[in-house]
Amino acid sequence: MDSDNPRPTKRSLPPLAPAPAGGSGQGSAGASSRGRRQVTAACEACRKRKSKCNAERPQCSLCIRHGTDCRYATAPTETHSQALKRKHGELQDRITPYEELFDILKTKSETESLEILRRIRSGADVGSILRHAKDGDLLIQLSLAPETRRRYEFPYATEMPASILVSDNLYLRSFVYETTFRAPPSYSFSQNPQLQGYDDDRYLKPYHAAQVIDPNFDNVDVSKWTTVSSDDQLLRRLLNSYLYYQHPWTAAFHMNYFLRDMTTGRKRFCSSLLVNAILAAACHMCREIPDRTKFWVPQTLGYQFLAEAKRLWEVESRKTVSSLTTIQAAIVLSIVATTTAMDRVGTSYLLQAIAMAYNLDIFSATAGTRNVSVRKARAFTAWGLFCWQAWQRFYFFMPPLIRDPPEYPLPDPILDSQWYGEIWVRYPLSQTLFPTNLGCIVKSNFDLRKLMNDIAAEIFEEGRPPKVTADKILECKSRLDVWFASLPDPLTPTKVVLPDHIKIHLEYYGTMISLMRLPMESTVNVEATWHNIITYAEIRLETLLRLYYLRHSYESYDPLLMHWLMFLGDTTLGKLHSKEALVSLEALRSTLILCAKGIYDQGHNYHIAVLVFRLLRDRMKDSDFDLLRTHLFAFSPSSSGDASSSSEDDPPLMLQYVQAQWLAPIHTPDSGPTKRSLEYLLREYERLSLDRNVEDVSEVSSSMDPVSPGP
Repeated sequence: MDSDNPRPTKRSLPPLAPAPAGGSGQGSAGASSRGRRQVTAACEACRKRKSKCNAERPQCSLCIRHGTDCRYATAPTETHSQALKRKHGELQDRITPYEELFDILKTKSETESLEILRRIRSGADVGSILRHAKDGDLLIQLSLAPETRRRYEFPYATEMPASILVSDNLYLRSFVYETTFRAPPSYSFSQNPQLQGYDDDRYLKPYHAAQVIDPNFDNVDVSKWTTVSSDDQLLRRLLNSYLYYQHPWTAAFHMNYFLRDMTTGRKRFCSSLLVNAILAAACHMCREIPDRTKFWVPQTLGYQFLAEAKRLWEVESRKTVSSLTTIQAAIVLSIVATTTAMDRVGTSYLLQAIAMAYNLDIFSATAGTRNVSVRKARAFTAWGLFCWQAWQRFYFFMPPLIRDPPEYPLPDPILDSQWYGEIWVRYPLSQTLFPTNLGCIVKSNFDLRKLMNDIAAEIFEEGRPPKVTADKILECKSRLDVWFASLPDPLTPTKVVLPDHIKIHLEYYGTMISLMRLPMESTVNVEATWHNIITYAEIRLETLLRLYYLRHSYESYDPLLMHWLMFLGDTTLGKLHSKEALVSLEALRSTLILCAKGIYDQGHNYHIAVLVFRLLRDRMKDSDFDLLRTHLFAFSPSSSGDASSSSEDDPPLMLQYVQAQWLAPIHTPDSGPTKRSLEYLLREYERLSLDRNVEDVSEVSSSMDPVSPGP
């Protein structure tokens, strides 16, 4: 049987050929047995034909077969959706700089915008234009020589007046003067203390070009504390502006405690009321905010923050137990009211804050608490409240609301700088961090306010002229001299540079002049040396104001600067109307135009400066006003036409909102303090304007031919 049915033998198969090196097996017969390979993205030709593409690069098999151009819209490992996202990102990166440039053009002045346009037409790329704009004021950088100095130019005469270039003027030997007017030495100056300013950005660049460096700003969600805006980036910039421009001068709250609680969400040293009040004030300080002076317009951001703060104030002020943050918010709201020419409203907030402070016992040596941290925060606010009312009452020529200063002693900022905190800034194109010497600024201001409070209590009475004698004024001047001589090293005349440094010196000389003028106004006989003291102080006051402008300009928020510009402008007007104008006409005009420009620039930040500018402008002669228009409104779109037309130099006064007891710093020997209040001066201005209009109408009517009645 075996032979009949033989067993079949196995047929041997040829071995499989190895796969091609680097091949994927696409398009081969064996590929179909393992399933078709998944591809990430087909070529554009296969997508158009709706064919199955094997995604081979540089050409797929179908494009080779059909002889078509094979192109891919994706990267080798990208899907079509990923490619779309990538292209969108690339387009966004290209568009964002142009959007940023557009935003800059909206916020820059007319002069700066025209300079940016000139750069665009010259072919500069958008990146370089943005870098220049961000590194500080564009116009300063364009006027630079190859050296590193940056300075502004005076609007009329470019040099310092000869009258202030006297040998005993300390500020002509200051670092800021040297770095502004003299070229840096060619030899090493690192070892020479007299040449320190040449390697210090604070003496070479404007303060507004720097940025506050504080890690707390990167983490804080400000939007959690307000319902007005959810844009944390904008809110951080506003908060930054407040700490930059306002906090060193008023110090209503301790910055470190406030930022710490804002970050963590605690409410011991931070509250929604305080945050909204700060943001309302900051809207006047941030150049990015449009129409920031129009506090009466509901659509403005400042109005909305202030409305929210007022709503929260109504809630907090009715509580039986006062809180520290409510007192702090009242100080800030009082500041806002003052800058909007409504200081009567500000005084109301101030009085309520003082009552709350006494309830919390924060003026005592322990500040009403056993907790060391809370005591520090309370004592800081107690001094801030005391000093704000002292500043306000002194400039209103009124007795103080708080007679004695807080009992908590102020530490030496050199020995205990942590008690005050510090603000660190960095300038463009630099990695160096510079302190603003916050402790020295705050302590010096607090000491000066205490002195001003004592003087106000001694010579001012409610509703009556000041009680002055020549001996009393000389004794007050002596106390001012002692305070000035004790200023810490960073605030000495040689080293002052930042706006808050310079303002301390401005107040010293300005307060001295104001006090020395009082006996003259009250007809007390004074010696010739009295006038020499006033002249001495006036020279240094003008020097400081000019150095302030050359280094920083007058564009950034600074209400105290406005006060002393009006003070100097009024003094200069008096000299222009005297025999002194015969020998120094051009120098006096230069000073007057500079003061008017400064007040005008401040009027872009807060409304009271708009009113003060109008007072100064309307007291100028026609010839001086024409010069002012030439140098101030040369780039204004409304600069053509007659001076009486409604334009940028003639904004609305909104007199219906004015409630201002603030005394304009003008010299009026034959009138009392009441007739120098801003409210009184503006009402008189309005009355005279109406009378002038009636006279104009009468003259026009009388010059017209009578019209005969018809038959």
